[in-house]
Amino acid sequence: MVRRTNRLKLSWEEIGLLCEGLSLSSRPMGIAVKDITEEFSLRPRGAWITVLVAAEQVLFPQDLARVFRIGRSLITAELNRLAEAGLITYAPNAADGRRAELKLTRLGDEVQRRVKSELSKLVLQRLGSYRRDDILLCTRMLRDFRLGSSEPLELPGAKPPRKKVPRSRRGSS
Repeated sequence: MVRRTNRLKLSWEEIGLLCEGLSLSSRPMGIAVKDITEEFSLRPRGAWITVLVAAEQVLFPQDLARVFRIGRSLITAELNRLAEAGLITYAPNAADGRRAELKLTRLGDEVQRRVKSELSKLVLQRLGSYRRDDILLCTRMLRDFRLGSSEPLELPGAKPPRKKVPRSRRGSS
């Protein structure tokens, strides 16, 4: 059995500071996009949804439900607000007409650019004194914390990794 010799040791004060930062960090981001959210009568996730759809990482409502870890009914409510504001459209998917594919409108594209601009300003203002490598390390750490070890690291819609077949079972049927 291999023992971990450099086990992470943090005091409660250090863990508490980390948890405080994680739990309260969404507030400045909400304030950064507050004008956009109010202008289009969006919910807090609405502005971020435009960015995800623009990146074509999230093309279907069920992808959004997975990303935000909420039910389809809550996503539908968010998408209805975005559609009413003229920011997105639903169109039948070419491969599977039963699935509604999300697309940004021209206005939606302008809004997602504004969201990116506001969030970029916030990050550069708050973290501008840190080295790029440190920020990228923090990004990886936050992603690890968010996803946990038992969850996949792929983006929604990505092909799942191939399962490895043990050598002893290869070629035998």
